[in-house]
Amino acid sequence: MISRPDPGPRRIGNALDRLLGSMQAPSVDVLDSIFSRWEEIVGPDLATHTQPAAIDGDQLMVSVDDPTWASEFRWLEAQVLERVREVSGSDRITKLLVRVKPRH
Repeated sequence: MISRPDPGPRRIGNALDRLLGSMQAPSVDVLDSIFSRWEEIVGPDLATHTQPAAIDGDQLMVSVDDPTWASEFRWLEAQVLERVREVSGSDRITKLLVRVKPRH
């Protein structure tokens, strides 16, 4: 039996990147930069009322806490999308989808 040398530990991010790539999704680093730097992307006022919720293919879904802020976000959509691209270093996100969170 031929044994292969153990390549040692591997970054889980590398495995996730391969999985995400096969699903046409952005890499782990892109996801992390969008979610962790959201305030830098949208500014402190908008960040208080919005948050990135999910990424589906080329679309970033954003949760908003009030319809008024959803309107404000949609008005700034092109600027936010440009900032997402700048901060993440990726052009894989091409659309934003805004959803108002249900009130409880």
